[in-house]
This record gives sequence, C-alpha cells and structure tokens, in this order.
Amino acid sequence: MPHPRLALARFLQHLPIGSTGNPRAAVPIDPRERFLPIRIRRRISMSNYQVPVKLYMSAPVLSVRPDASLEEAYDVMVEGRISSLPVLDQERLLVGLISRTDLLRIGRQESGSRPESDLLTLPDRTVSDEMTRDVLTVSPEMTLEVAAGLMVKHRVHRVVVTEDGKALGLLSTRDLMRAIDEKGTNLPLSECMSSPVFTIRAEEPLGMAVERLEKARVSGLVVVEDEWPVGVFTQPEALEARYLPRATAVGDVMSPRILTLASRTRLHRAAAQAATTGVRRVVVQDGERLVGILSGLDFAQAVK
Repeated sequence: MPHPRLALARFLQHLPIGSTGNPRAAVPIDPRERFLPIRIRRRISMSNYQVPVKLYMSAPVLSVRPDASLEEAYDVMVEGRISSLPVLDQERLLVGLISRTDLLRIGRQESGSRPESDLLTLPDRTVSDEMTRDVLTVSPEMTLEVAAGLMVKHRVHRVVVTEDGKALGLLSTRDLMRAIDEKGTNLPLSECMSSPVFTIRAEEPLGMAVERLEKARVSGLVVVEDEWPVGVFTQPEALEARYLPRATAVGDVMSPRILTLASRTRLHRAAAQAATTGVRRVVVQDGERLVGILSGLDFAQAVK
C-alpha cells in the first residue's frame, strides 16, 4: 500500500485546477496544493524567487515626520526594532529615509575624541536636515529576486515598497530570510558566507569599535575573547551606549546574542534559526576556527 501522502498526491493530480481569487497572488495558485503538507506546498509555490515583493513585505509602515528630531527618530527605530525609517510628509508621500547608519555617522562627527568624551552625540537637528532624499524604492509587483539584487548593489538592508509615491510597506533582509527558509535552499554556509570576519576584542574601547564599524562599512563586529566569539557589537549597541565614555570596554556593552553554526550547515536552516531568534548575522565556524559570517546582505545575495 502506498504512503497516505503519496496516495493523496496522486489523487490530487485528477482534480480540476482553479484559482484562489486572492488579489495579492502574483500567479494563479493550484487549490489542490492546500491538501498537501505545508513544507511540500512551500516547495511547489516557492520553486524560485520570482514572486512579488508584496507577499513578503512588512506592513503597515513605521515612519517619521520630516520635522521630528533625531532623538525621536532613534526612539521609533528602537520601538520598531528596525534599522531605518521612511520619512513621510502630511500626505503620507515618501520624501526621504533616515537610518541608524546616518545617526552613527552624525553622532561620531559631533562627539569629542578624548577617551572621557561621550561615544556619540546626537545634535538638536531635525530628520529633514540629515535624511537621505534619493531613496531606493521598489514596486509591490517587483520580484524578490530583483529586489534582493538592488539591496546587494546598493548595500542596504531594507527597501521601501511604494505605489504612486506612497509607502505601502518595507522589504528587509529579515523578510528574505523567511523566503529562504520556505524555499528550503540547500547551499552550505561555506558557499554563502563573507570573509574575513571583522572582529574586536572584548577589552578594546568603544571608540575603536565605532571607528572600525565605519571604516569597514559593516553594521556589526564579532566580539572575541581568547580568540573565541562571545558576542556582537552592532549599530544598536553603539547607539545605546552613546552616553558612555569612549574608553568603555566593548565587552561591557556588547550583545551576547550570537548564533554560531558549522560551515556545512544548510542556508535554509541558518535562515530559520536567525529569524526565530531575532539574530541578524550568523557566525560560521569550521571546527574551532572562525571562518566567515552571514549578514543580511549575504542572505540577499543568495536570493538575487
């Protein structure tokens, strides 16, 4: 006797094909698939990344006004746990974007260079004074593959989804992780990771860590102690520590939330674990050797 699922699949082959009538669907969906296990349905519907952005974007959009202060923008980022904010005018039209990278750059320029100086100083200026006006946008019908390619090309972790100038949602690298998990991409991490890994020792000062973030053009550093990864120092930790002296040790403010996986681990497993735990980067090891890292842009590279 055949396995019940195999028998069901054979039975479904003889059912008529229709459409779900879902206006959000990019292509007609075979209603027979609803009887299959979810993993099989995902593999059928996600055989590639030629699916529209609107199916994976996050909505509604957290935004900020042009006349909001930089501190207010930072507070909204913390509340929403996002790295950038669309700037919308009174008609809800997109006029700019403000990011954590912007805040770090501004804060570092305004702070002193002495060890006892605050790590970062956010000036009393408005978002419109510092926002990026030429914003990278995508349409809701653009495919994930094309959108991911734009993220990689422009080195951004989030794009605004717009229609007729109005922001409908955001597509982030975290959303791409979800797509990778559903697709079941089987590439080993060794083929997707970036190397070398930018690290900093736990005893080194915050001032050095922030400078390294900016010079390396990365959003996070792996913190090591006795050559072993013990945490990460990222843009959120830098902004949270902005009132601390520049001489403060990185180990005092780092995040201990770190996901370390073997280089042979499959990409979809890493994406699932990263999305579930809220971790934005995966440290890759080969035995006891630190060999690479996967950031959001590395996940985007696998989709493009």
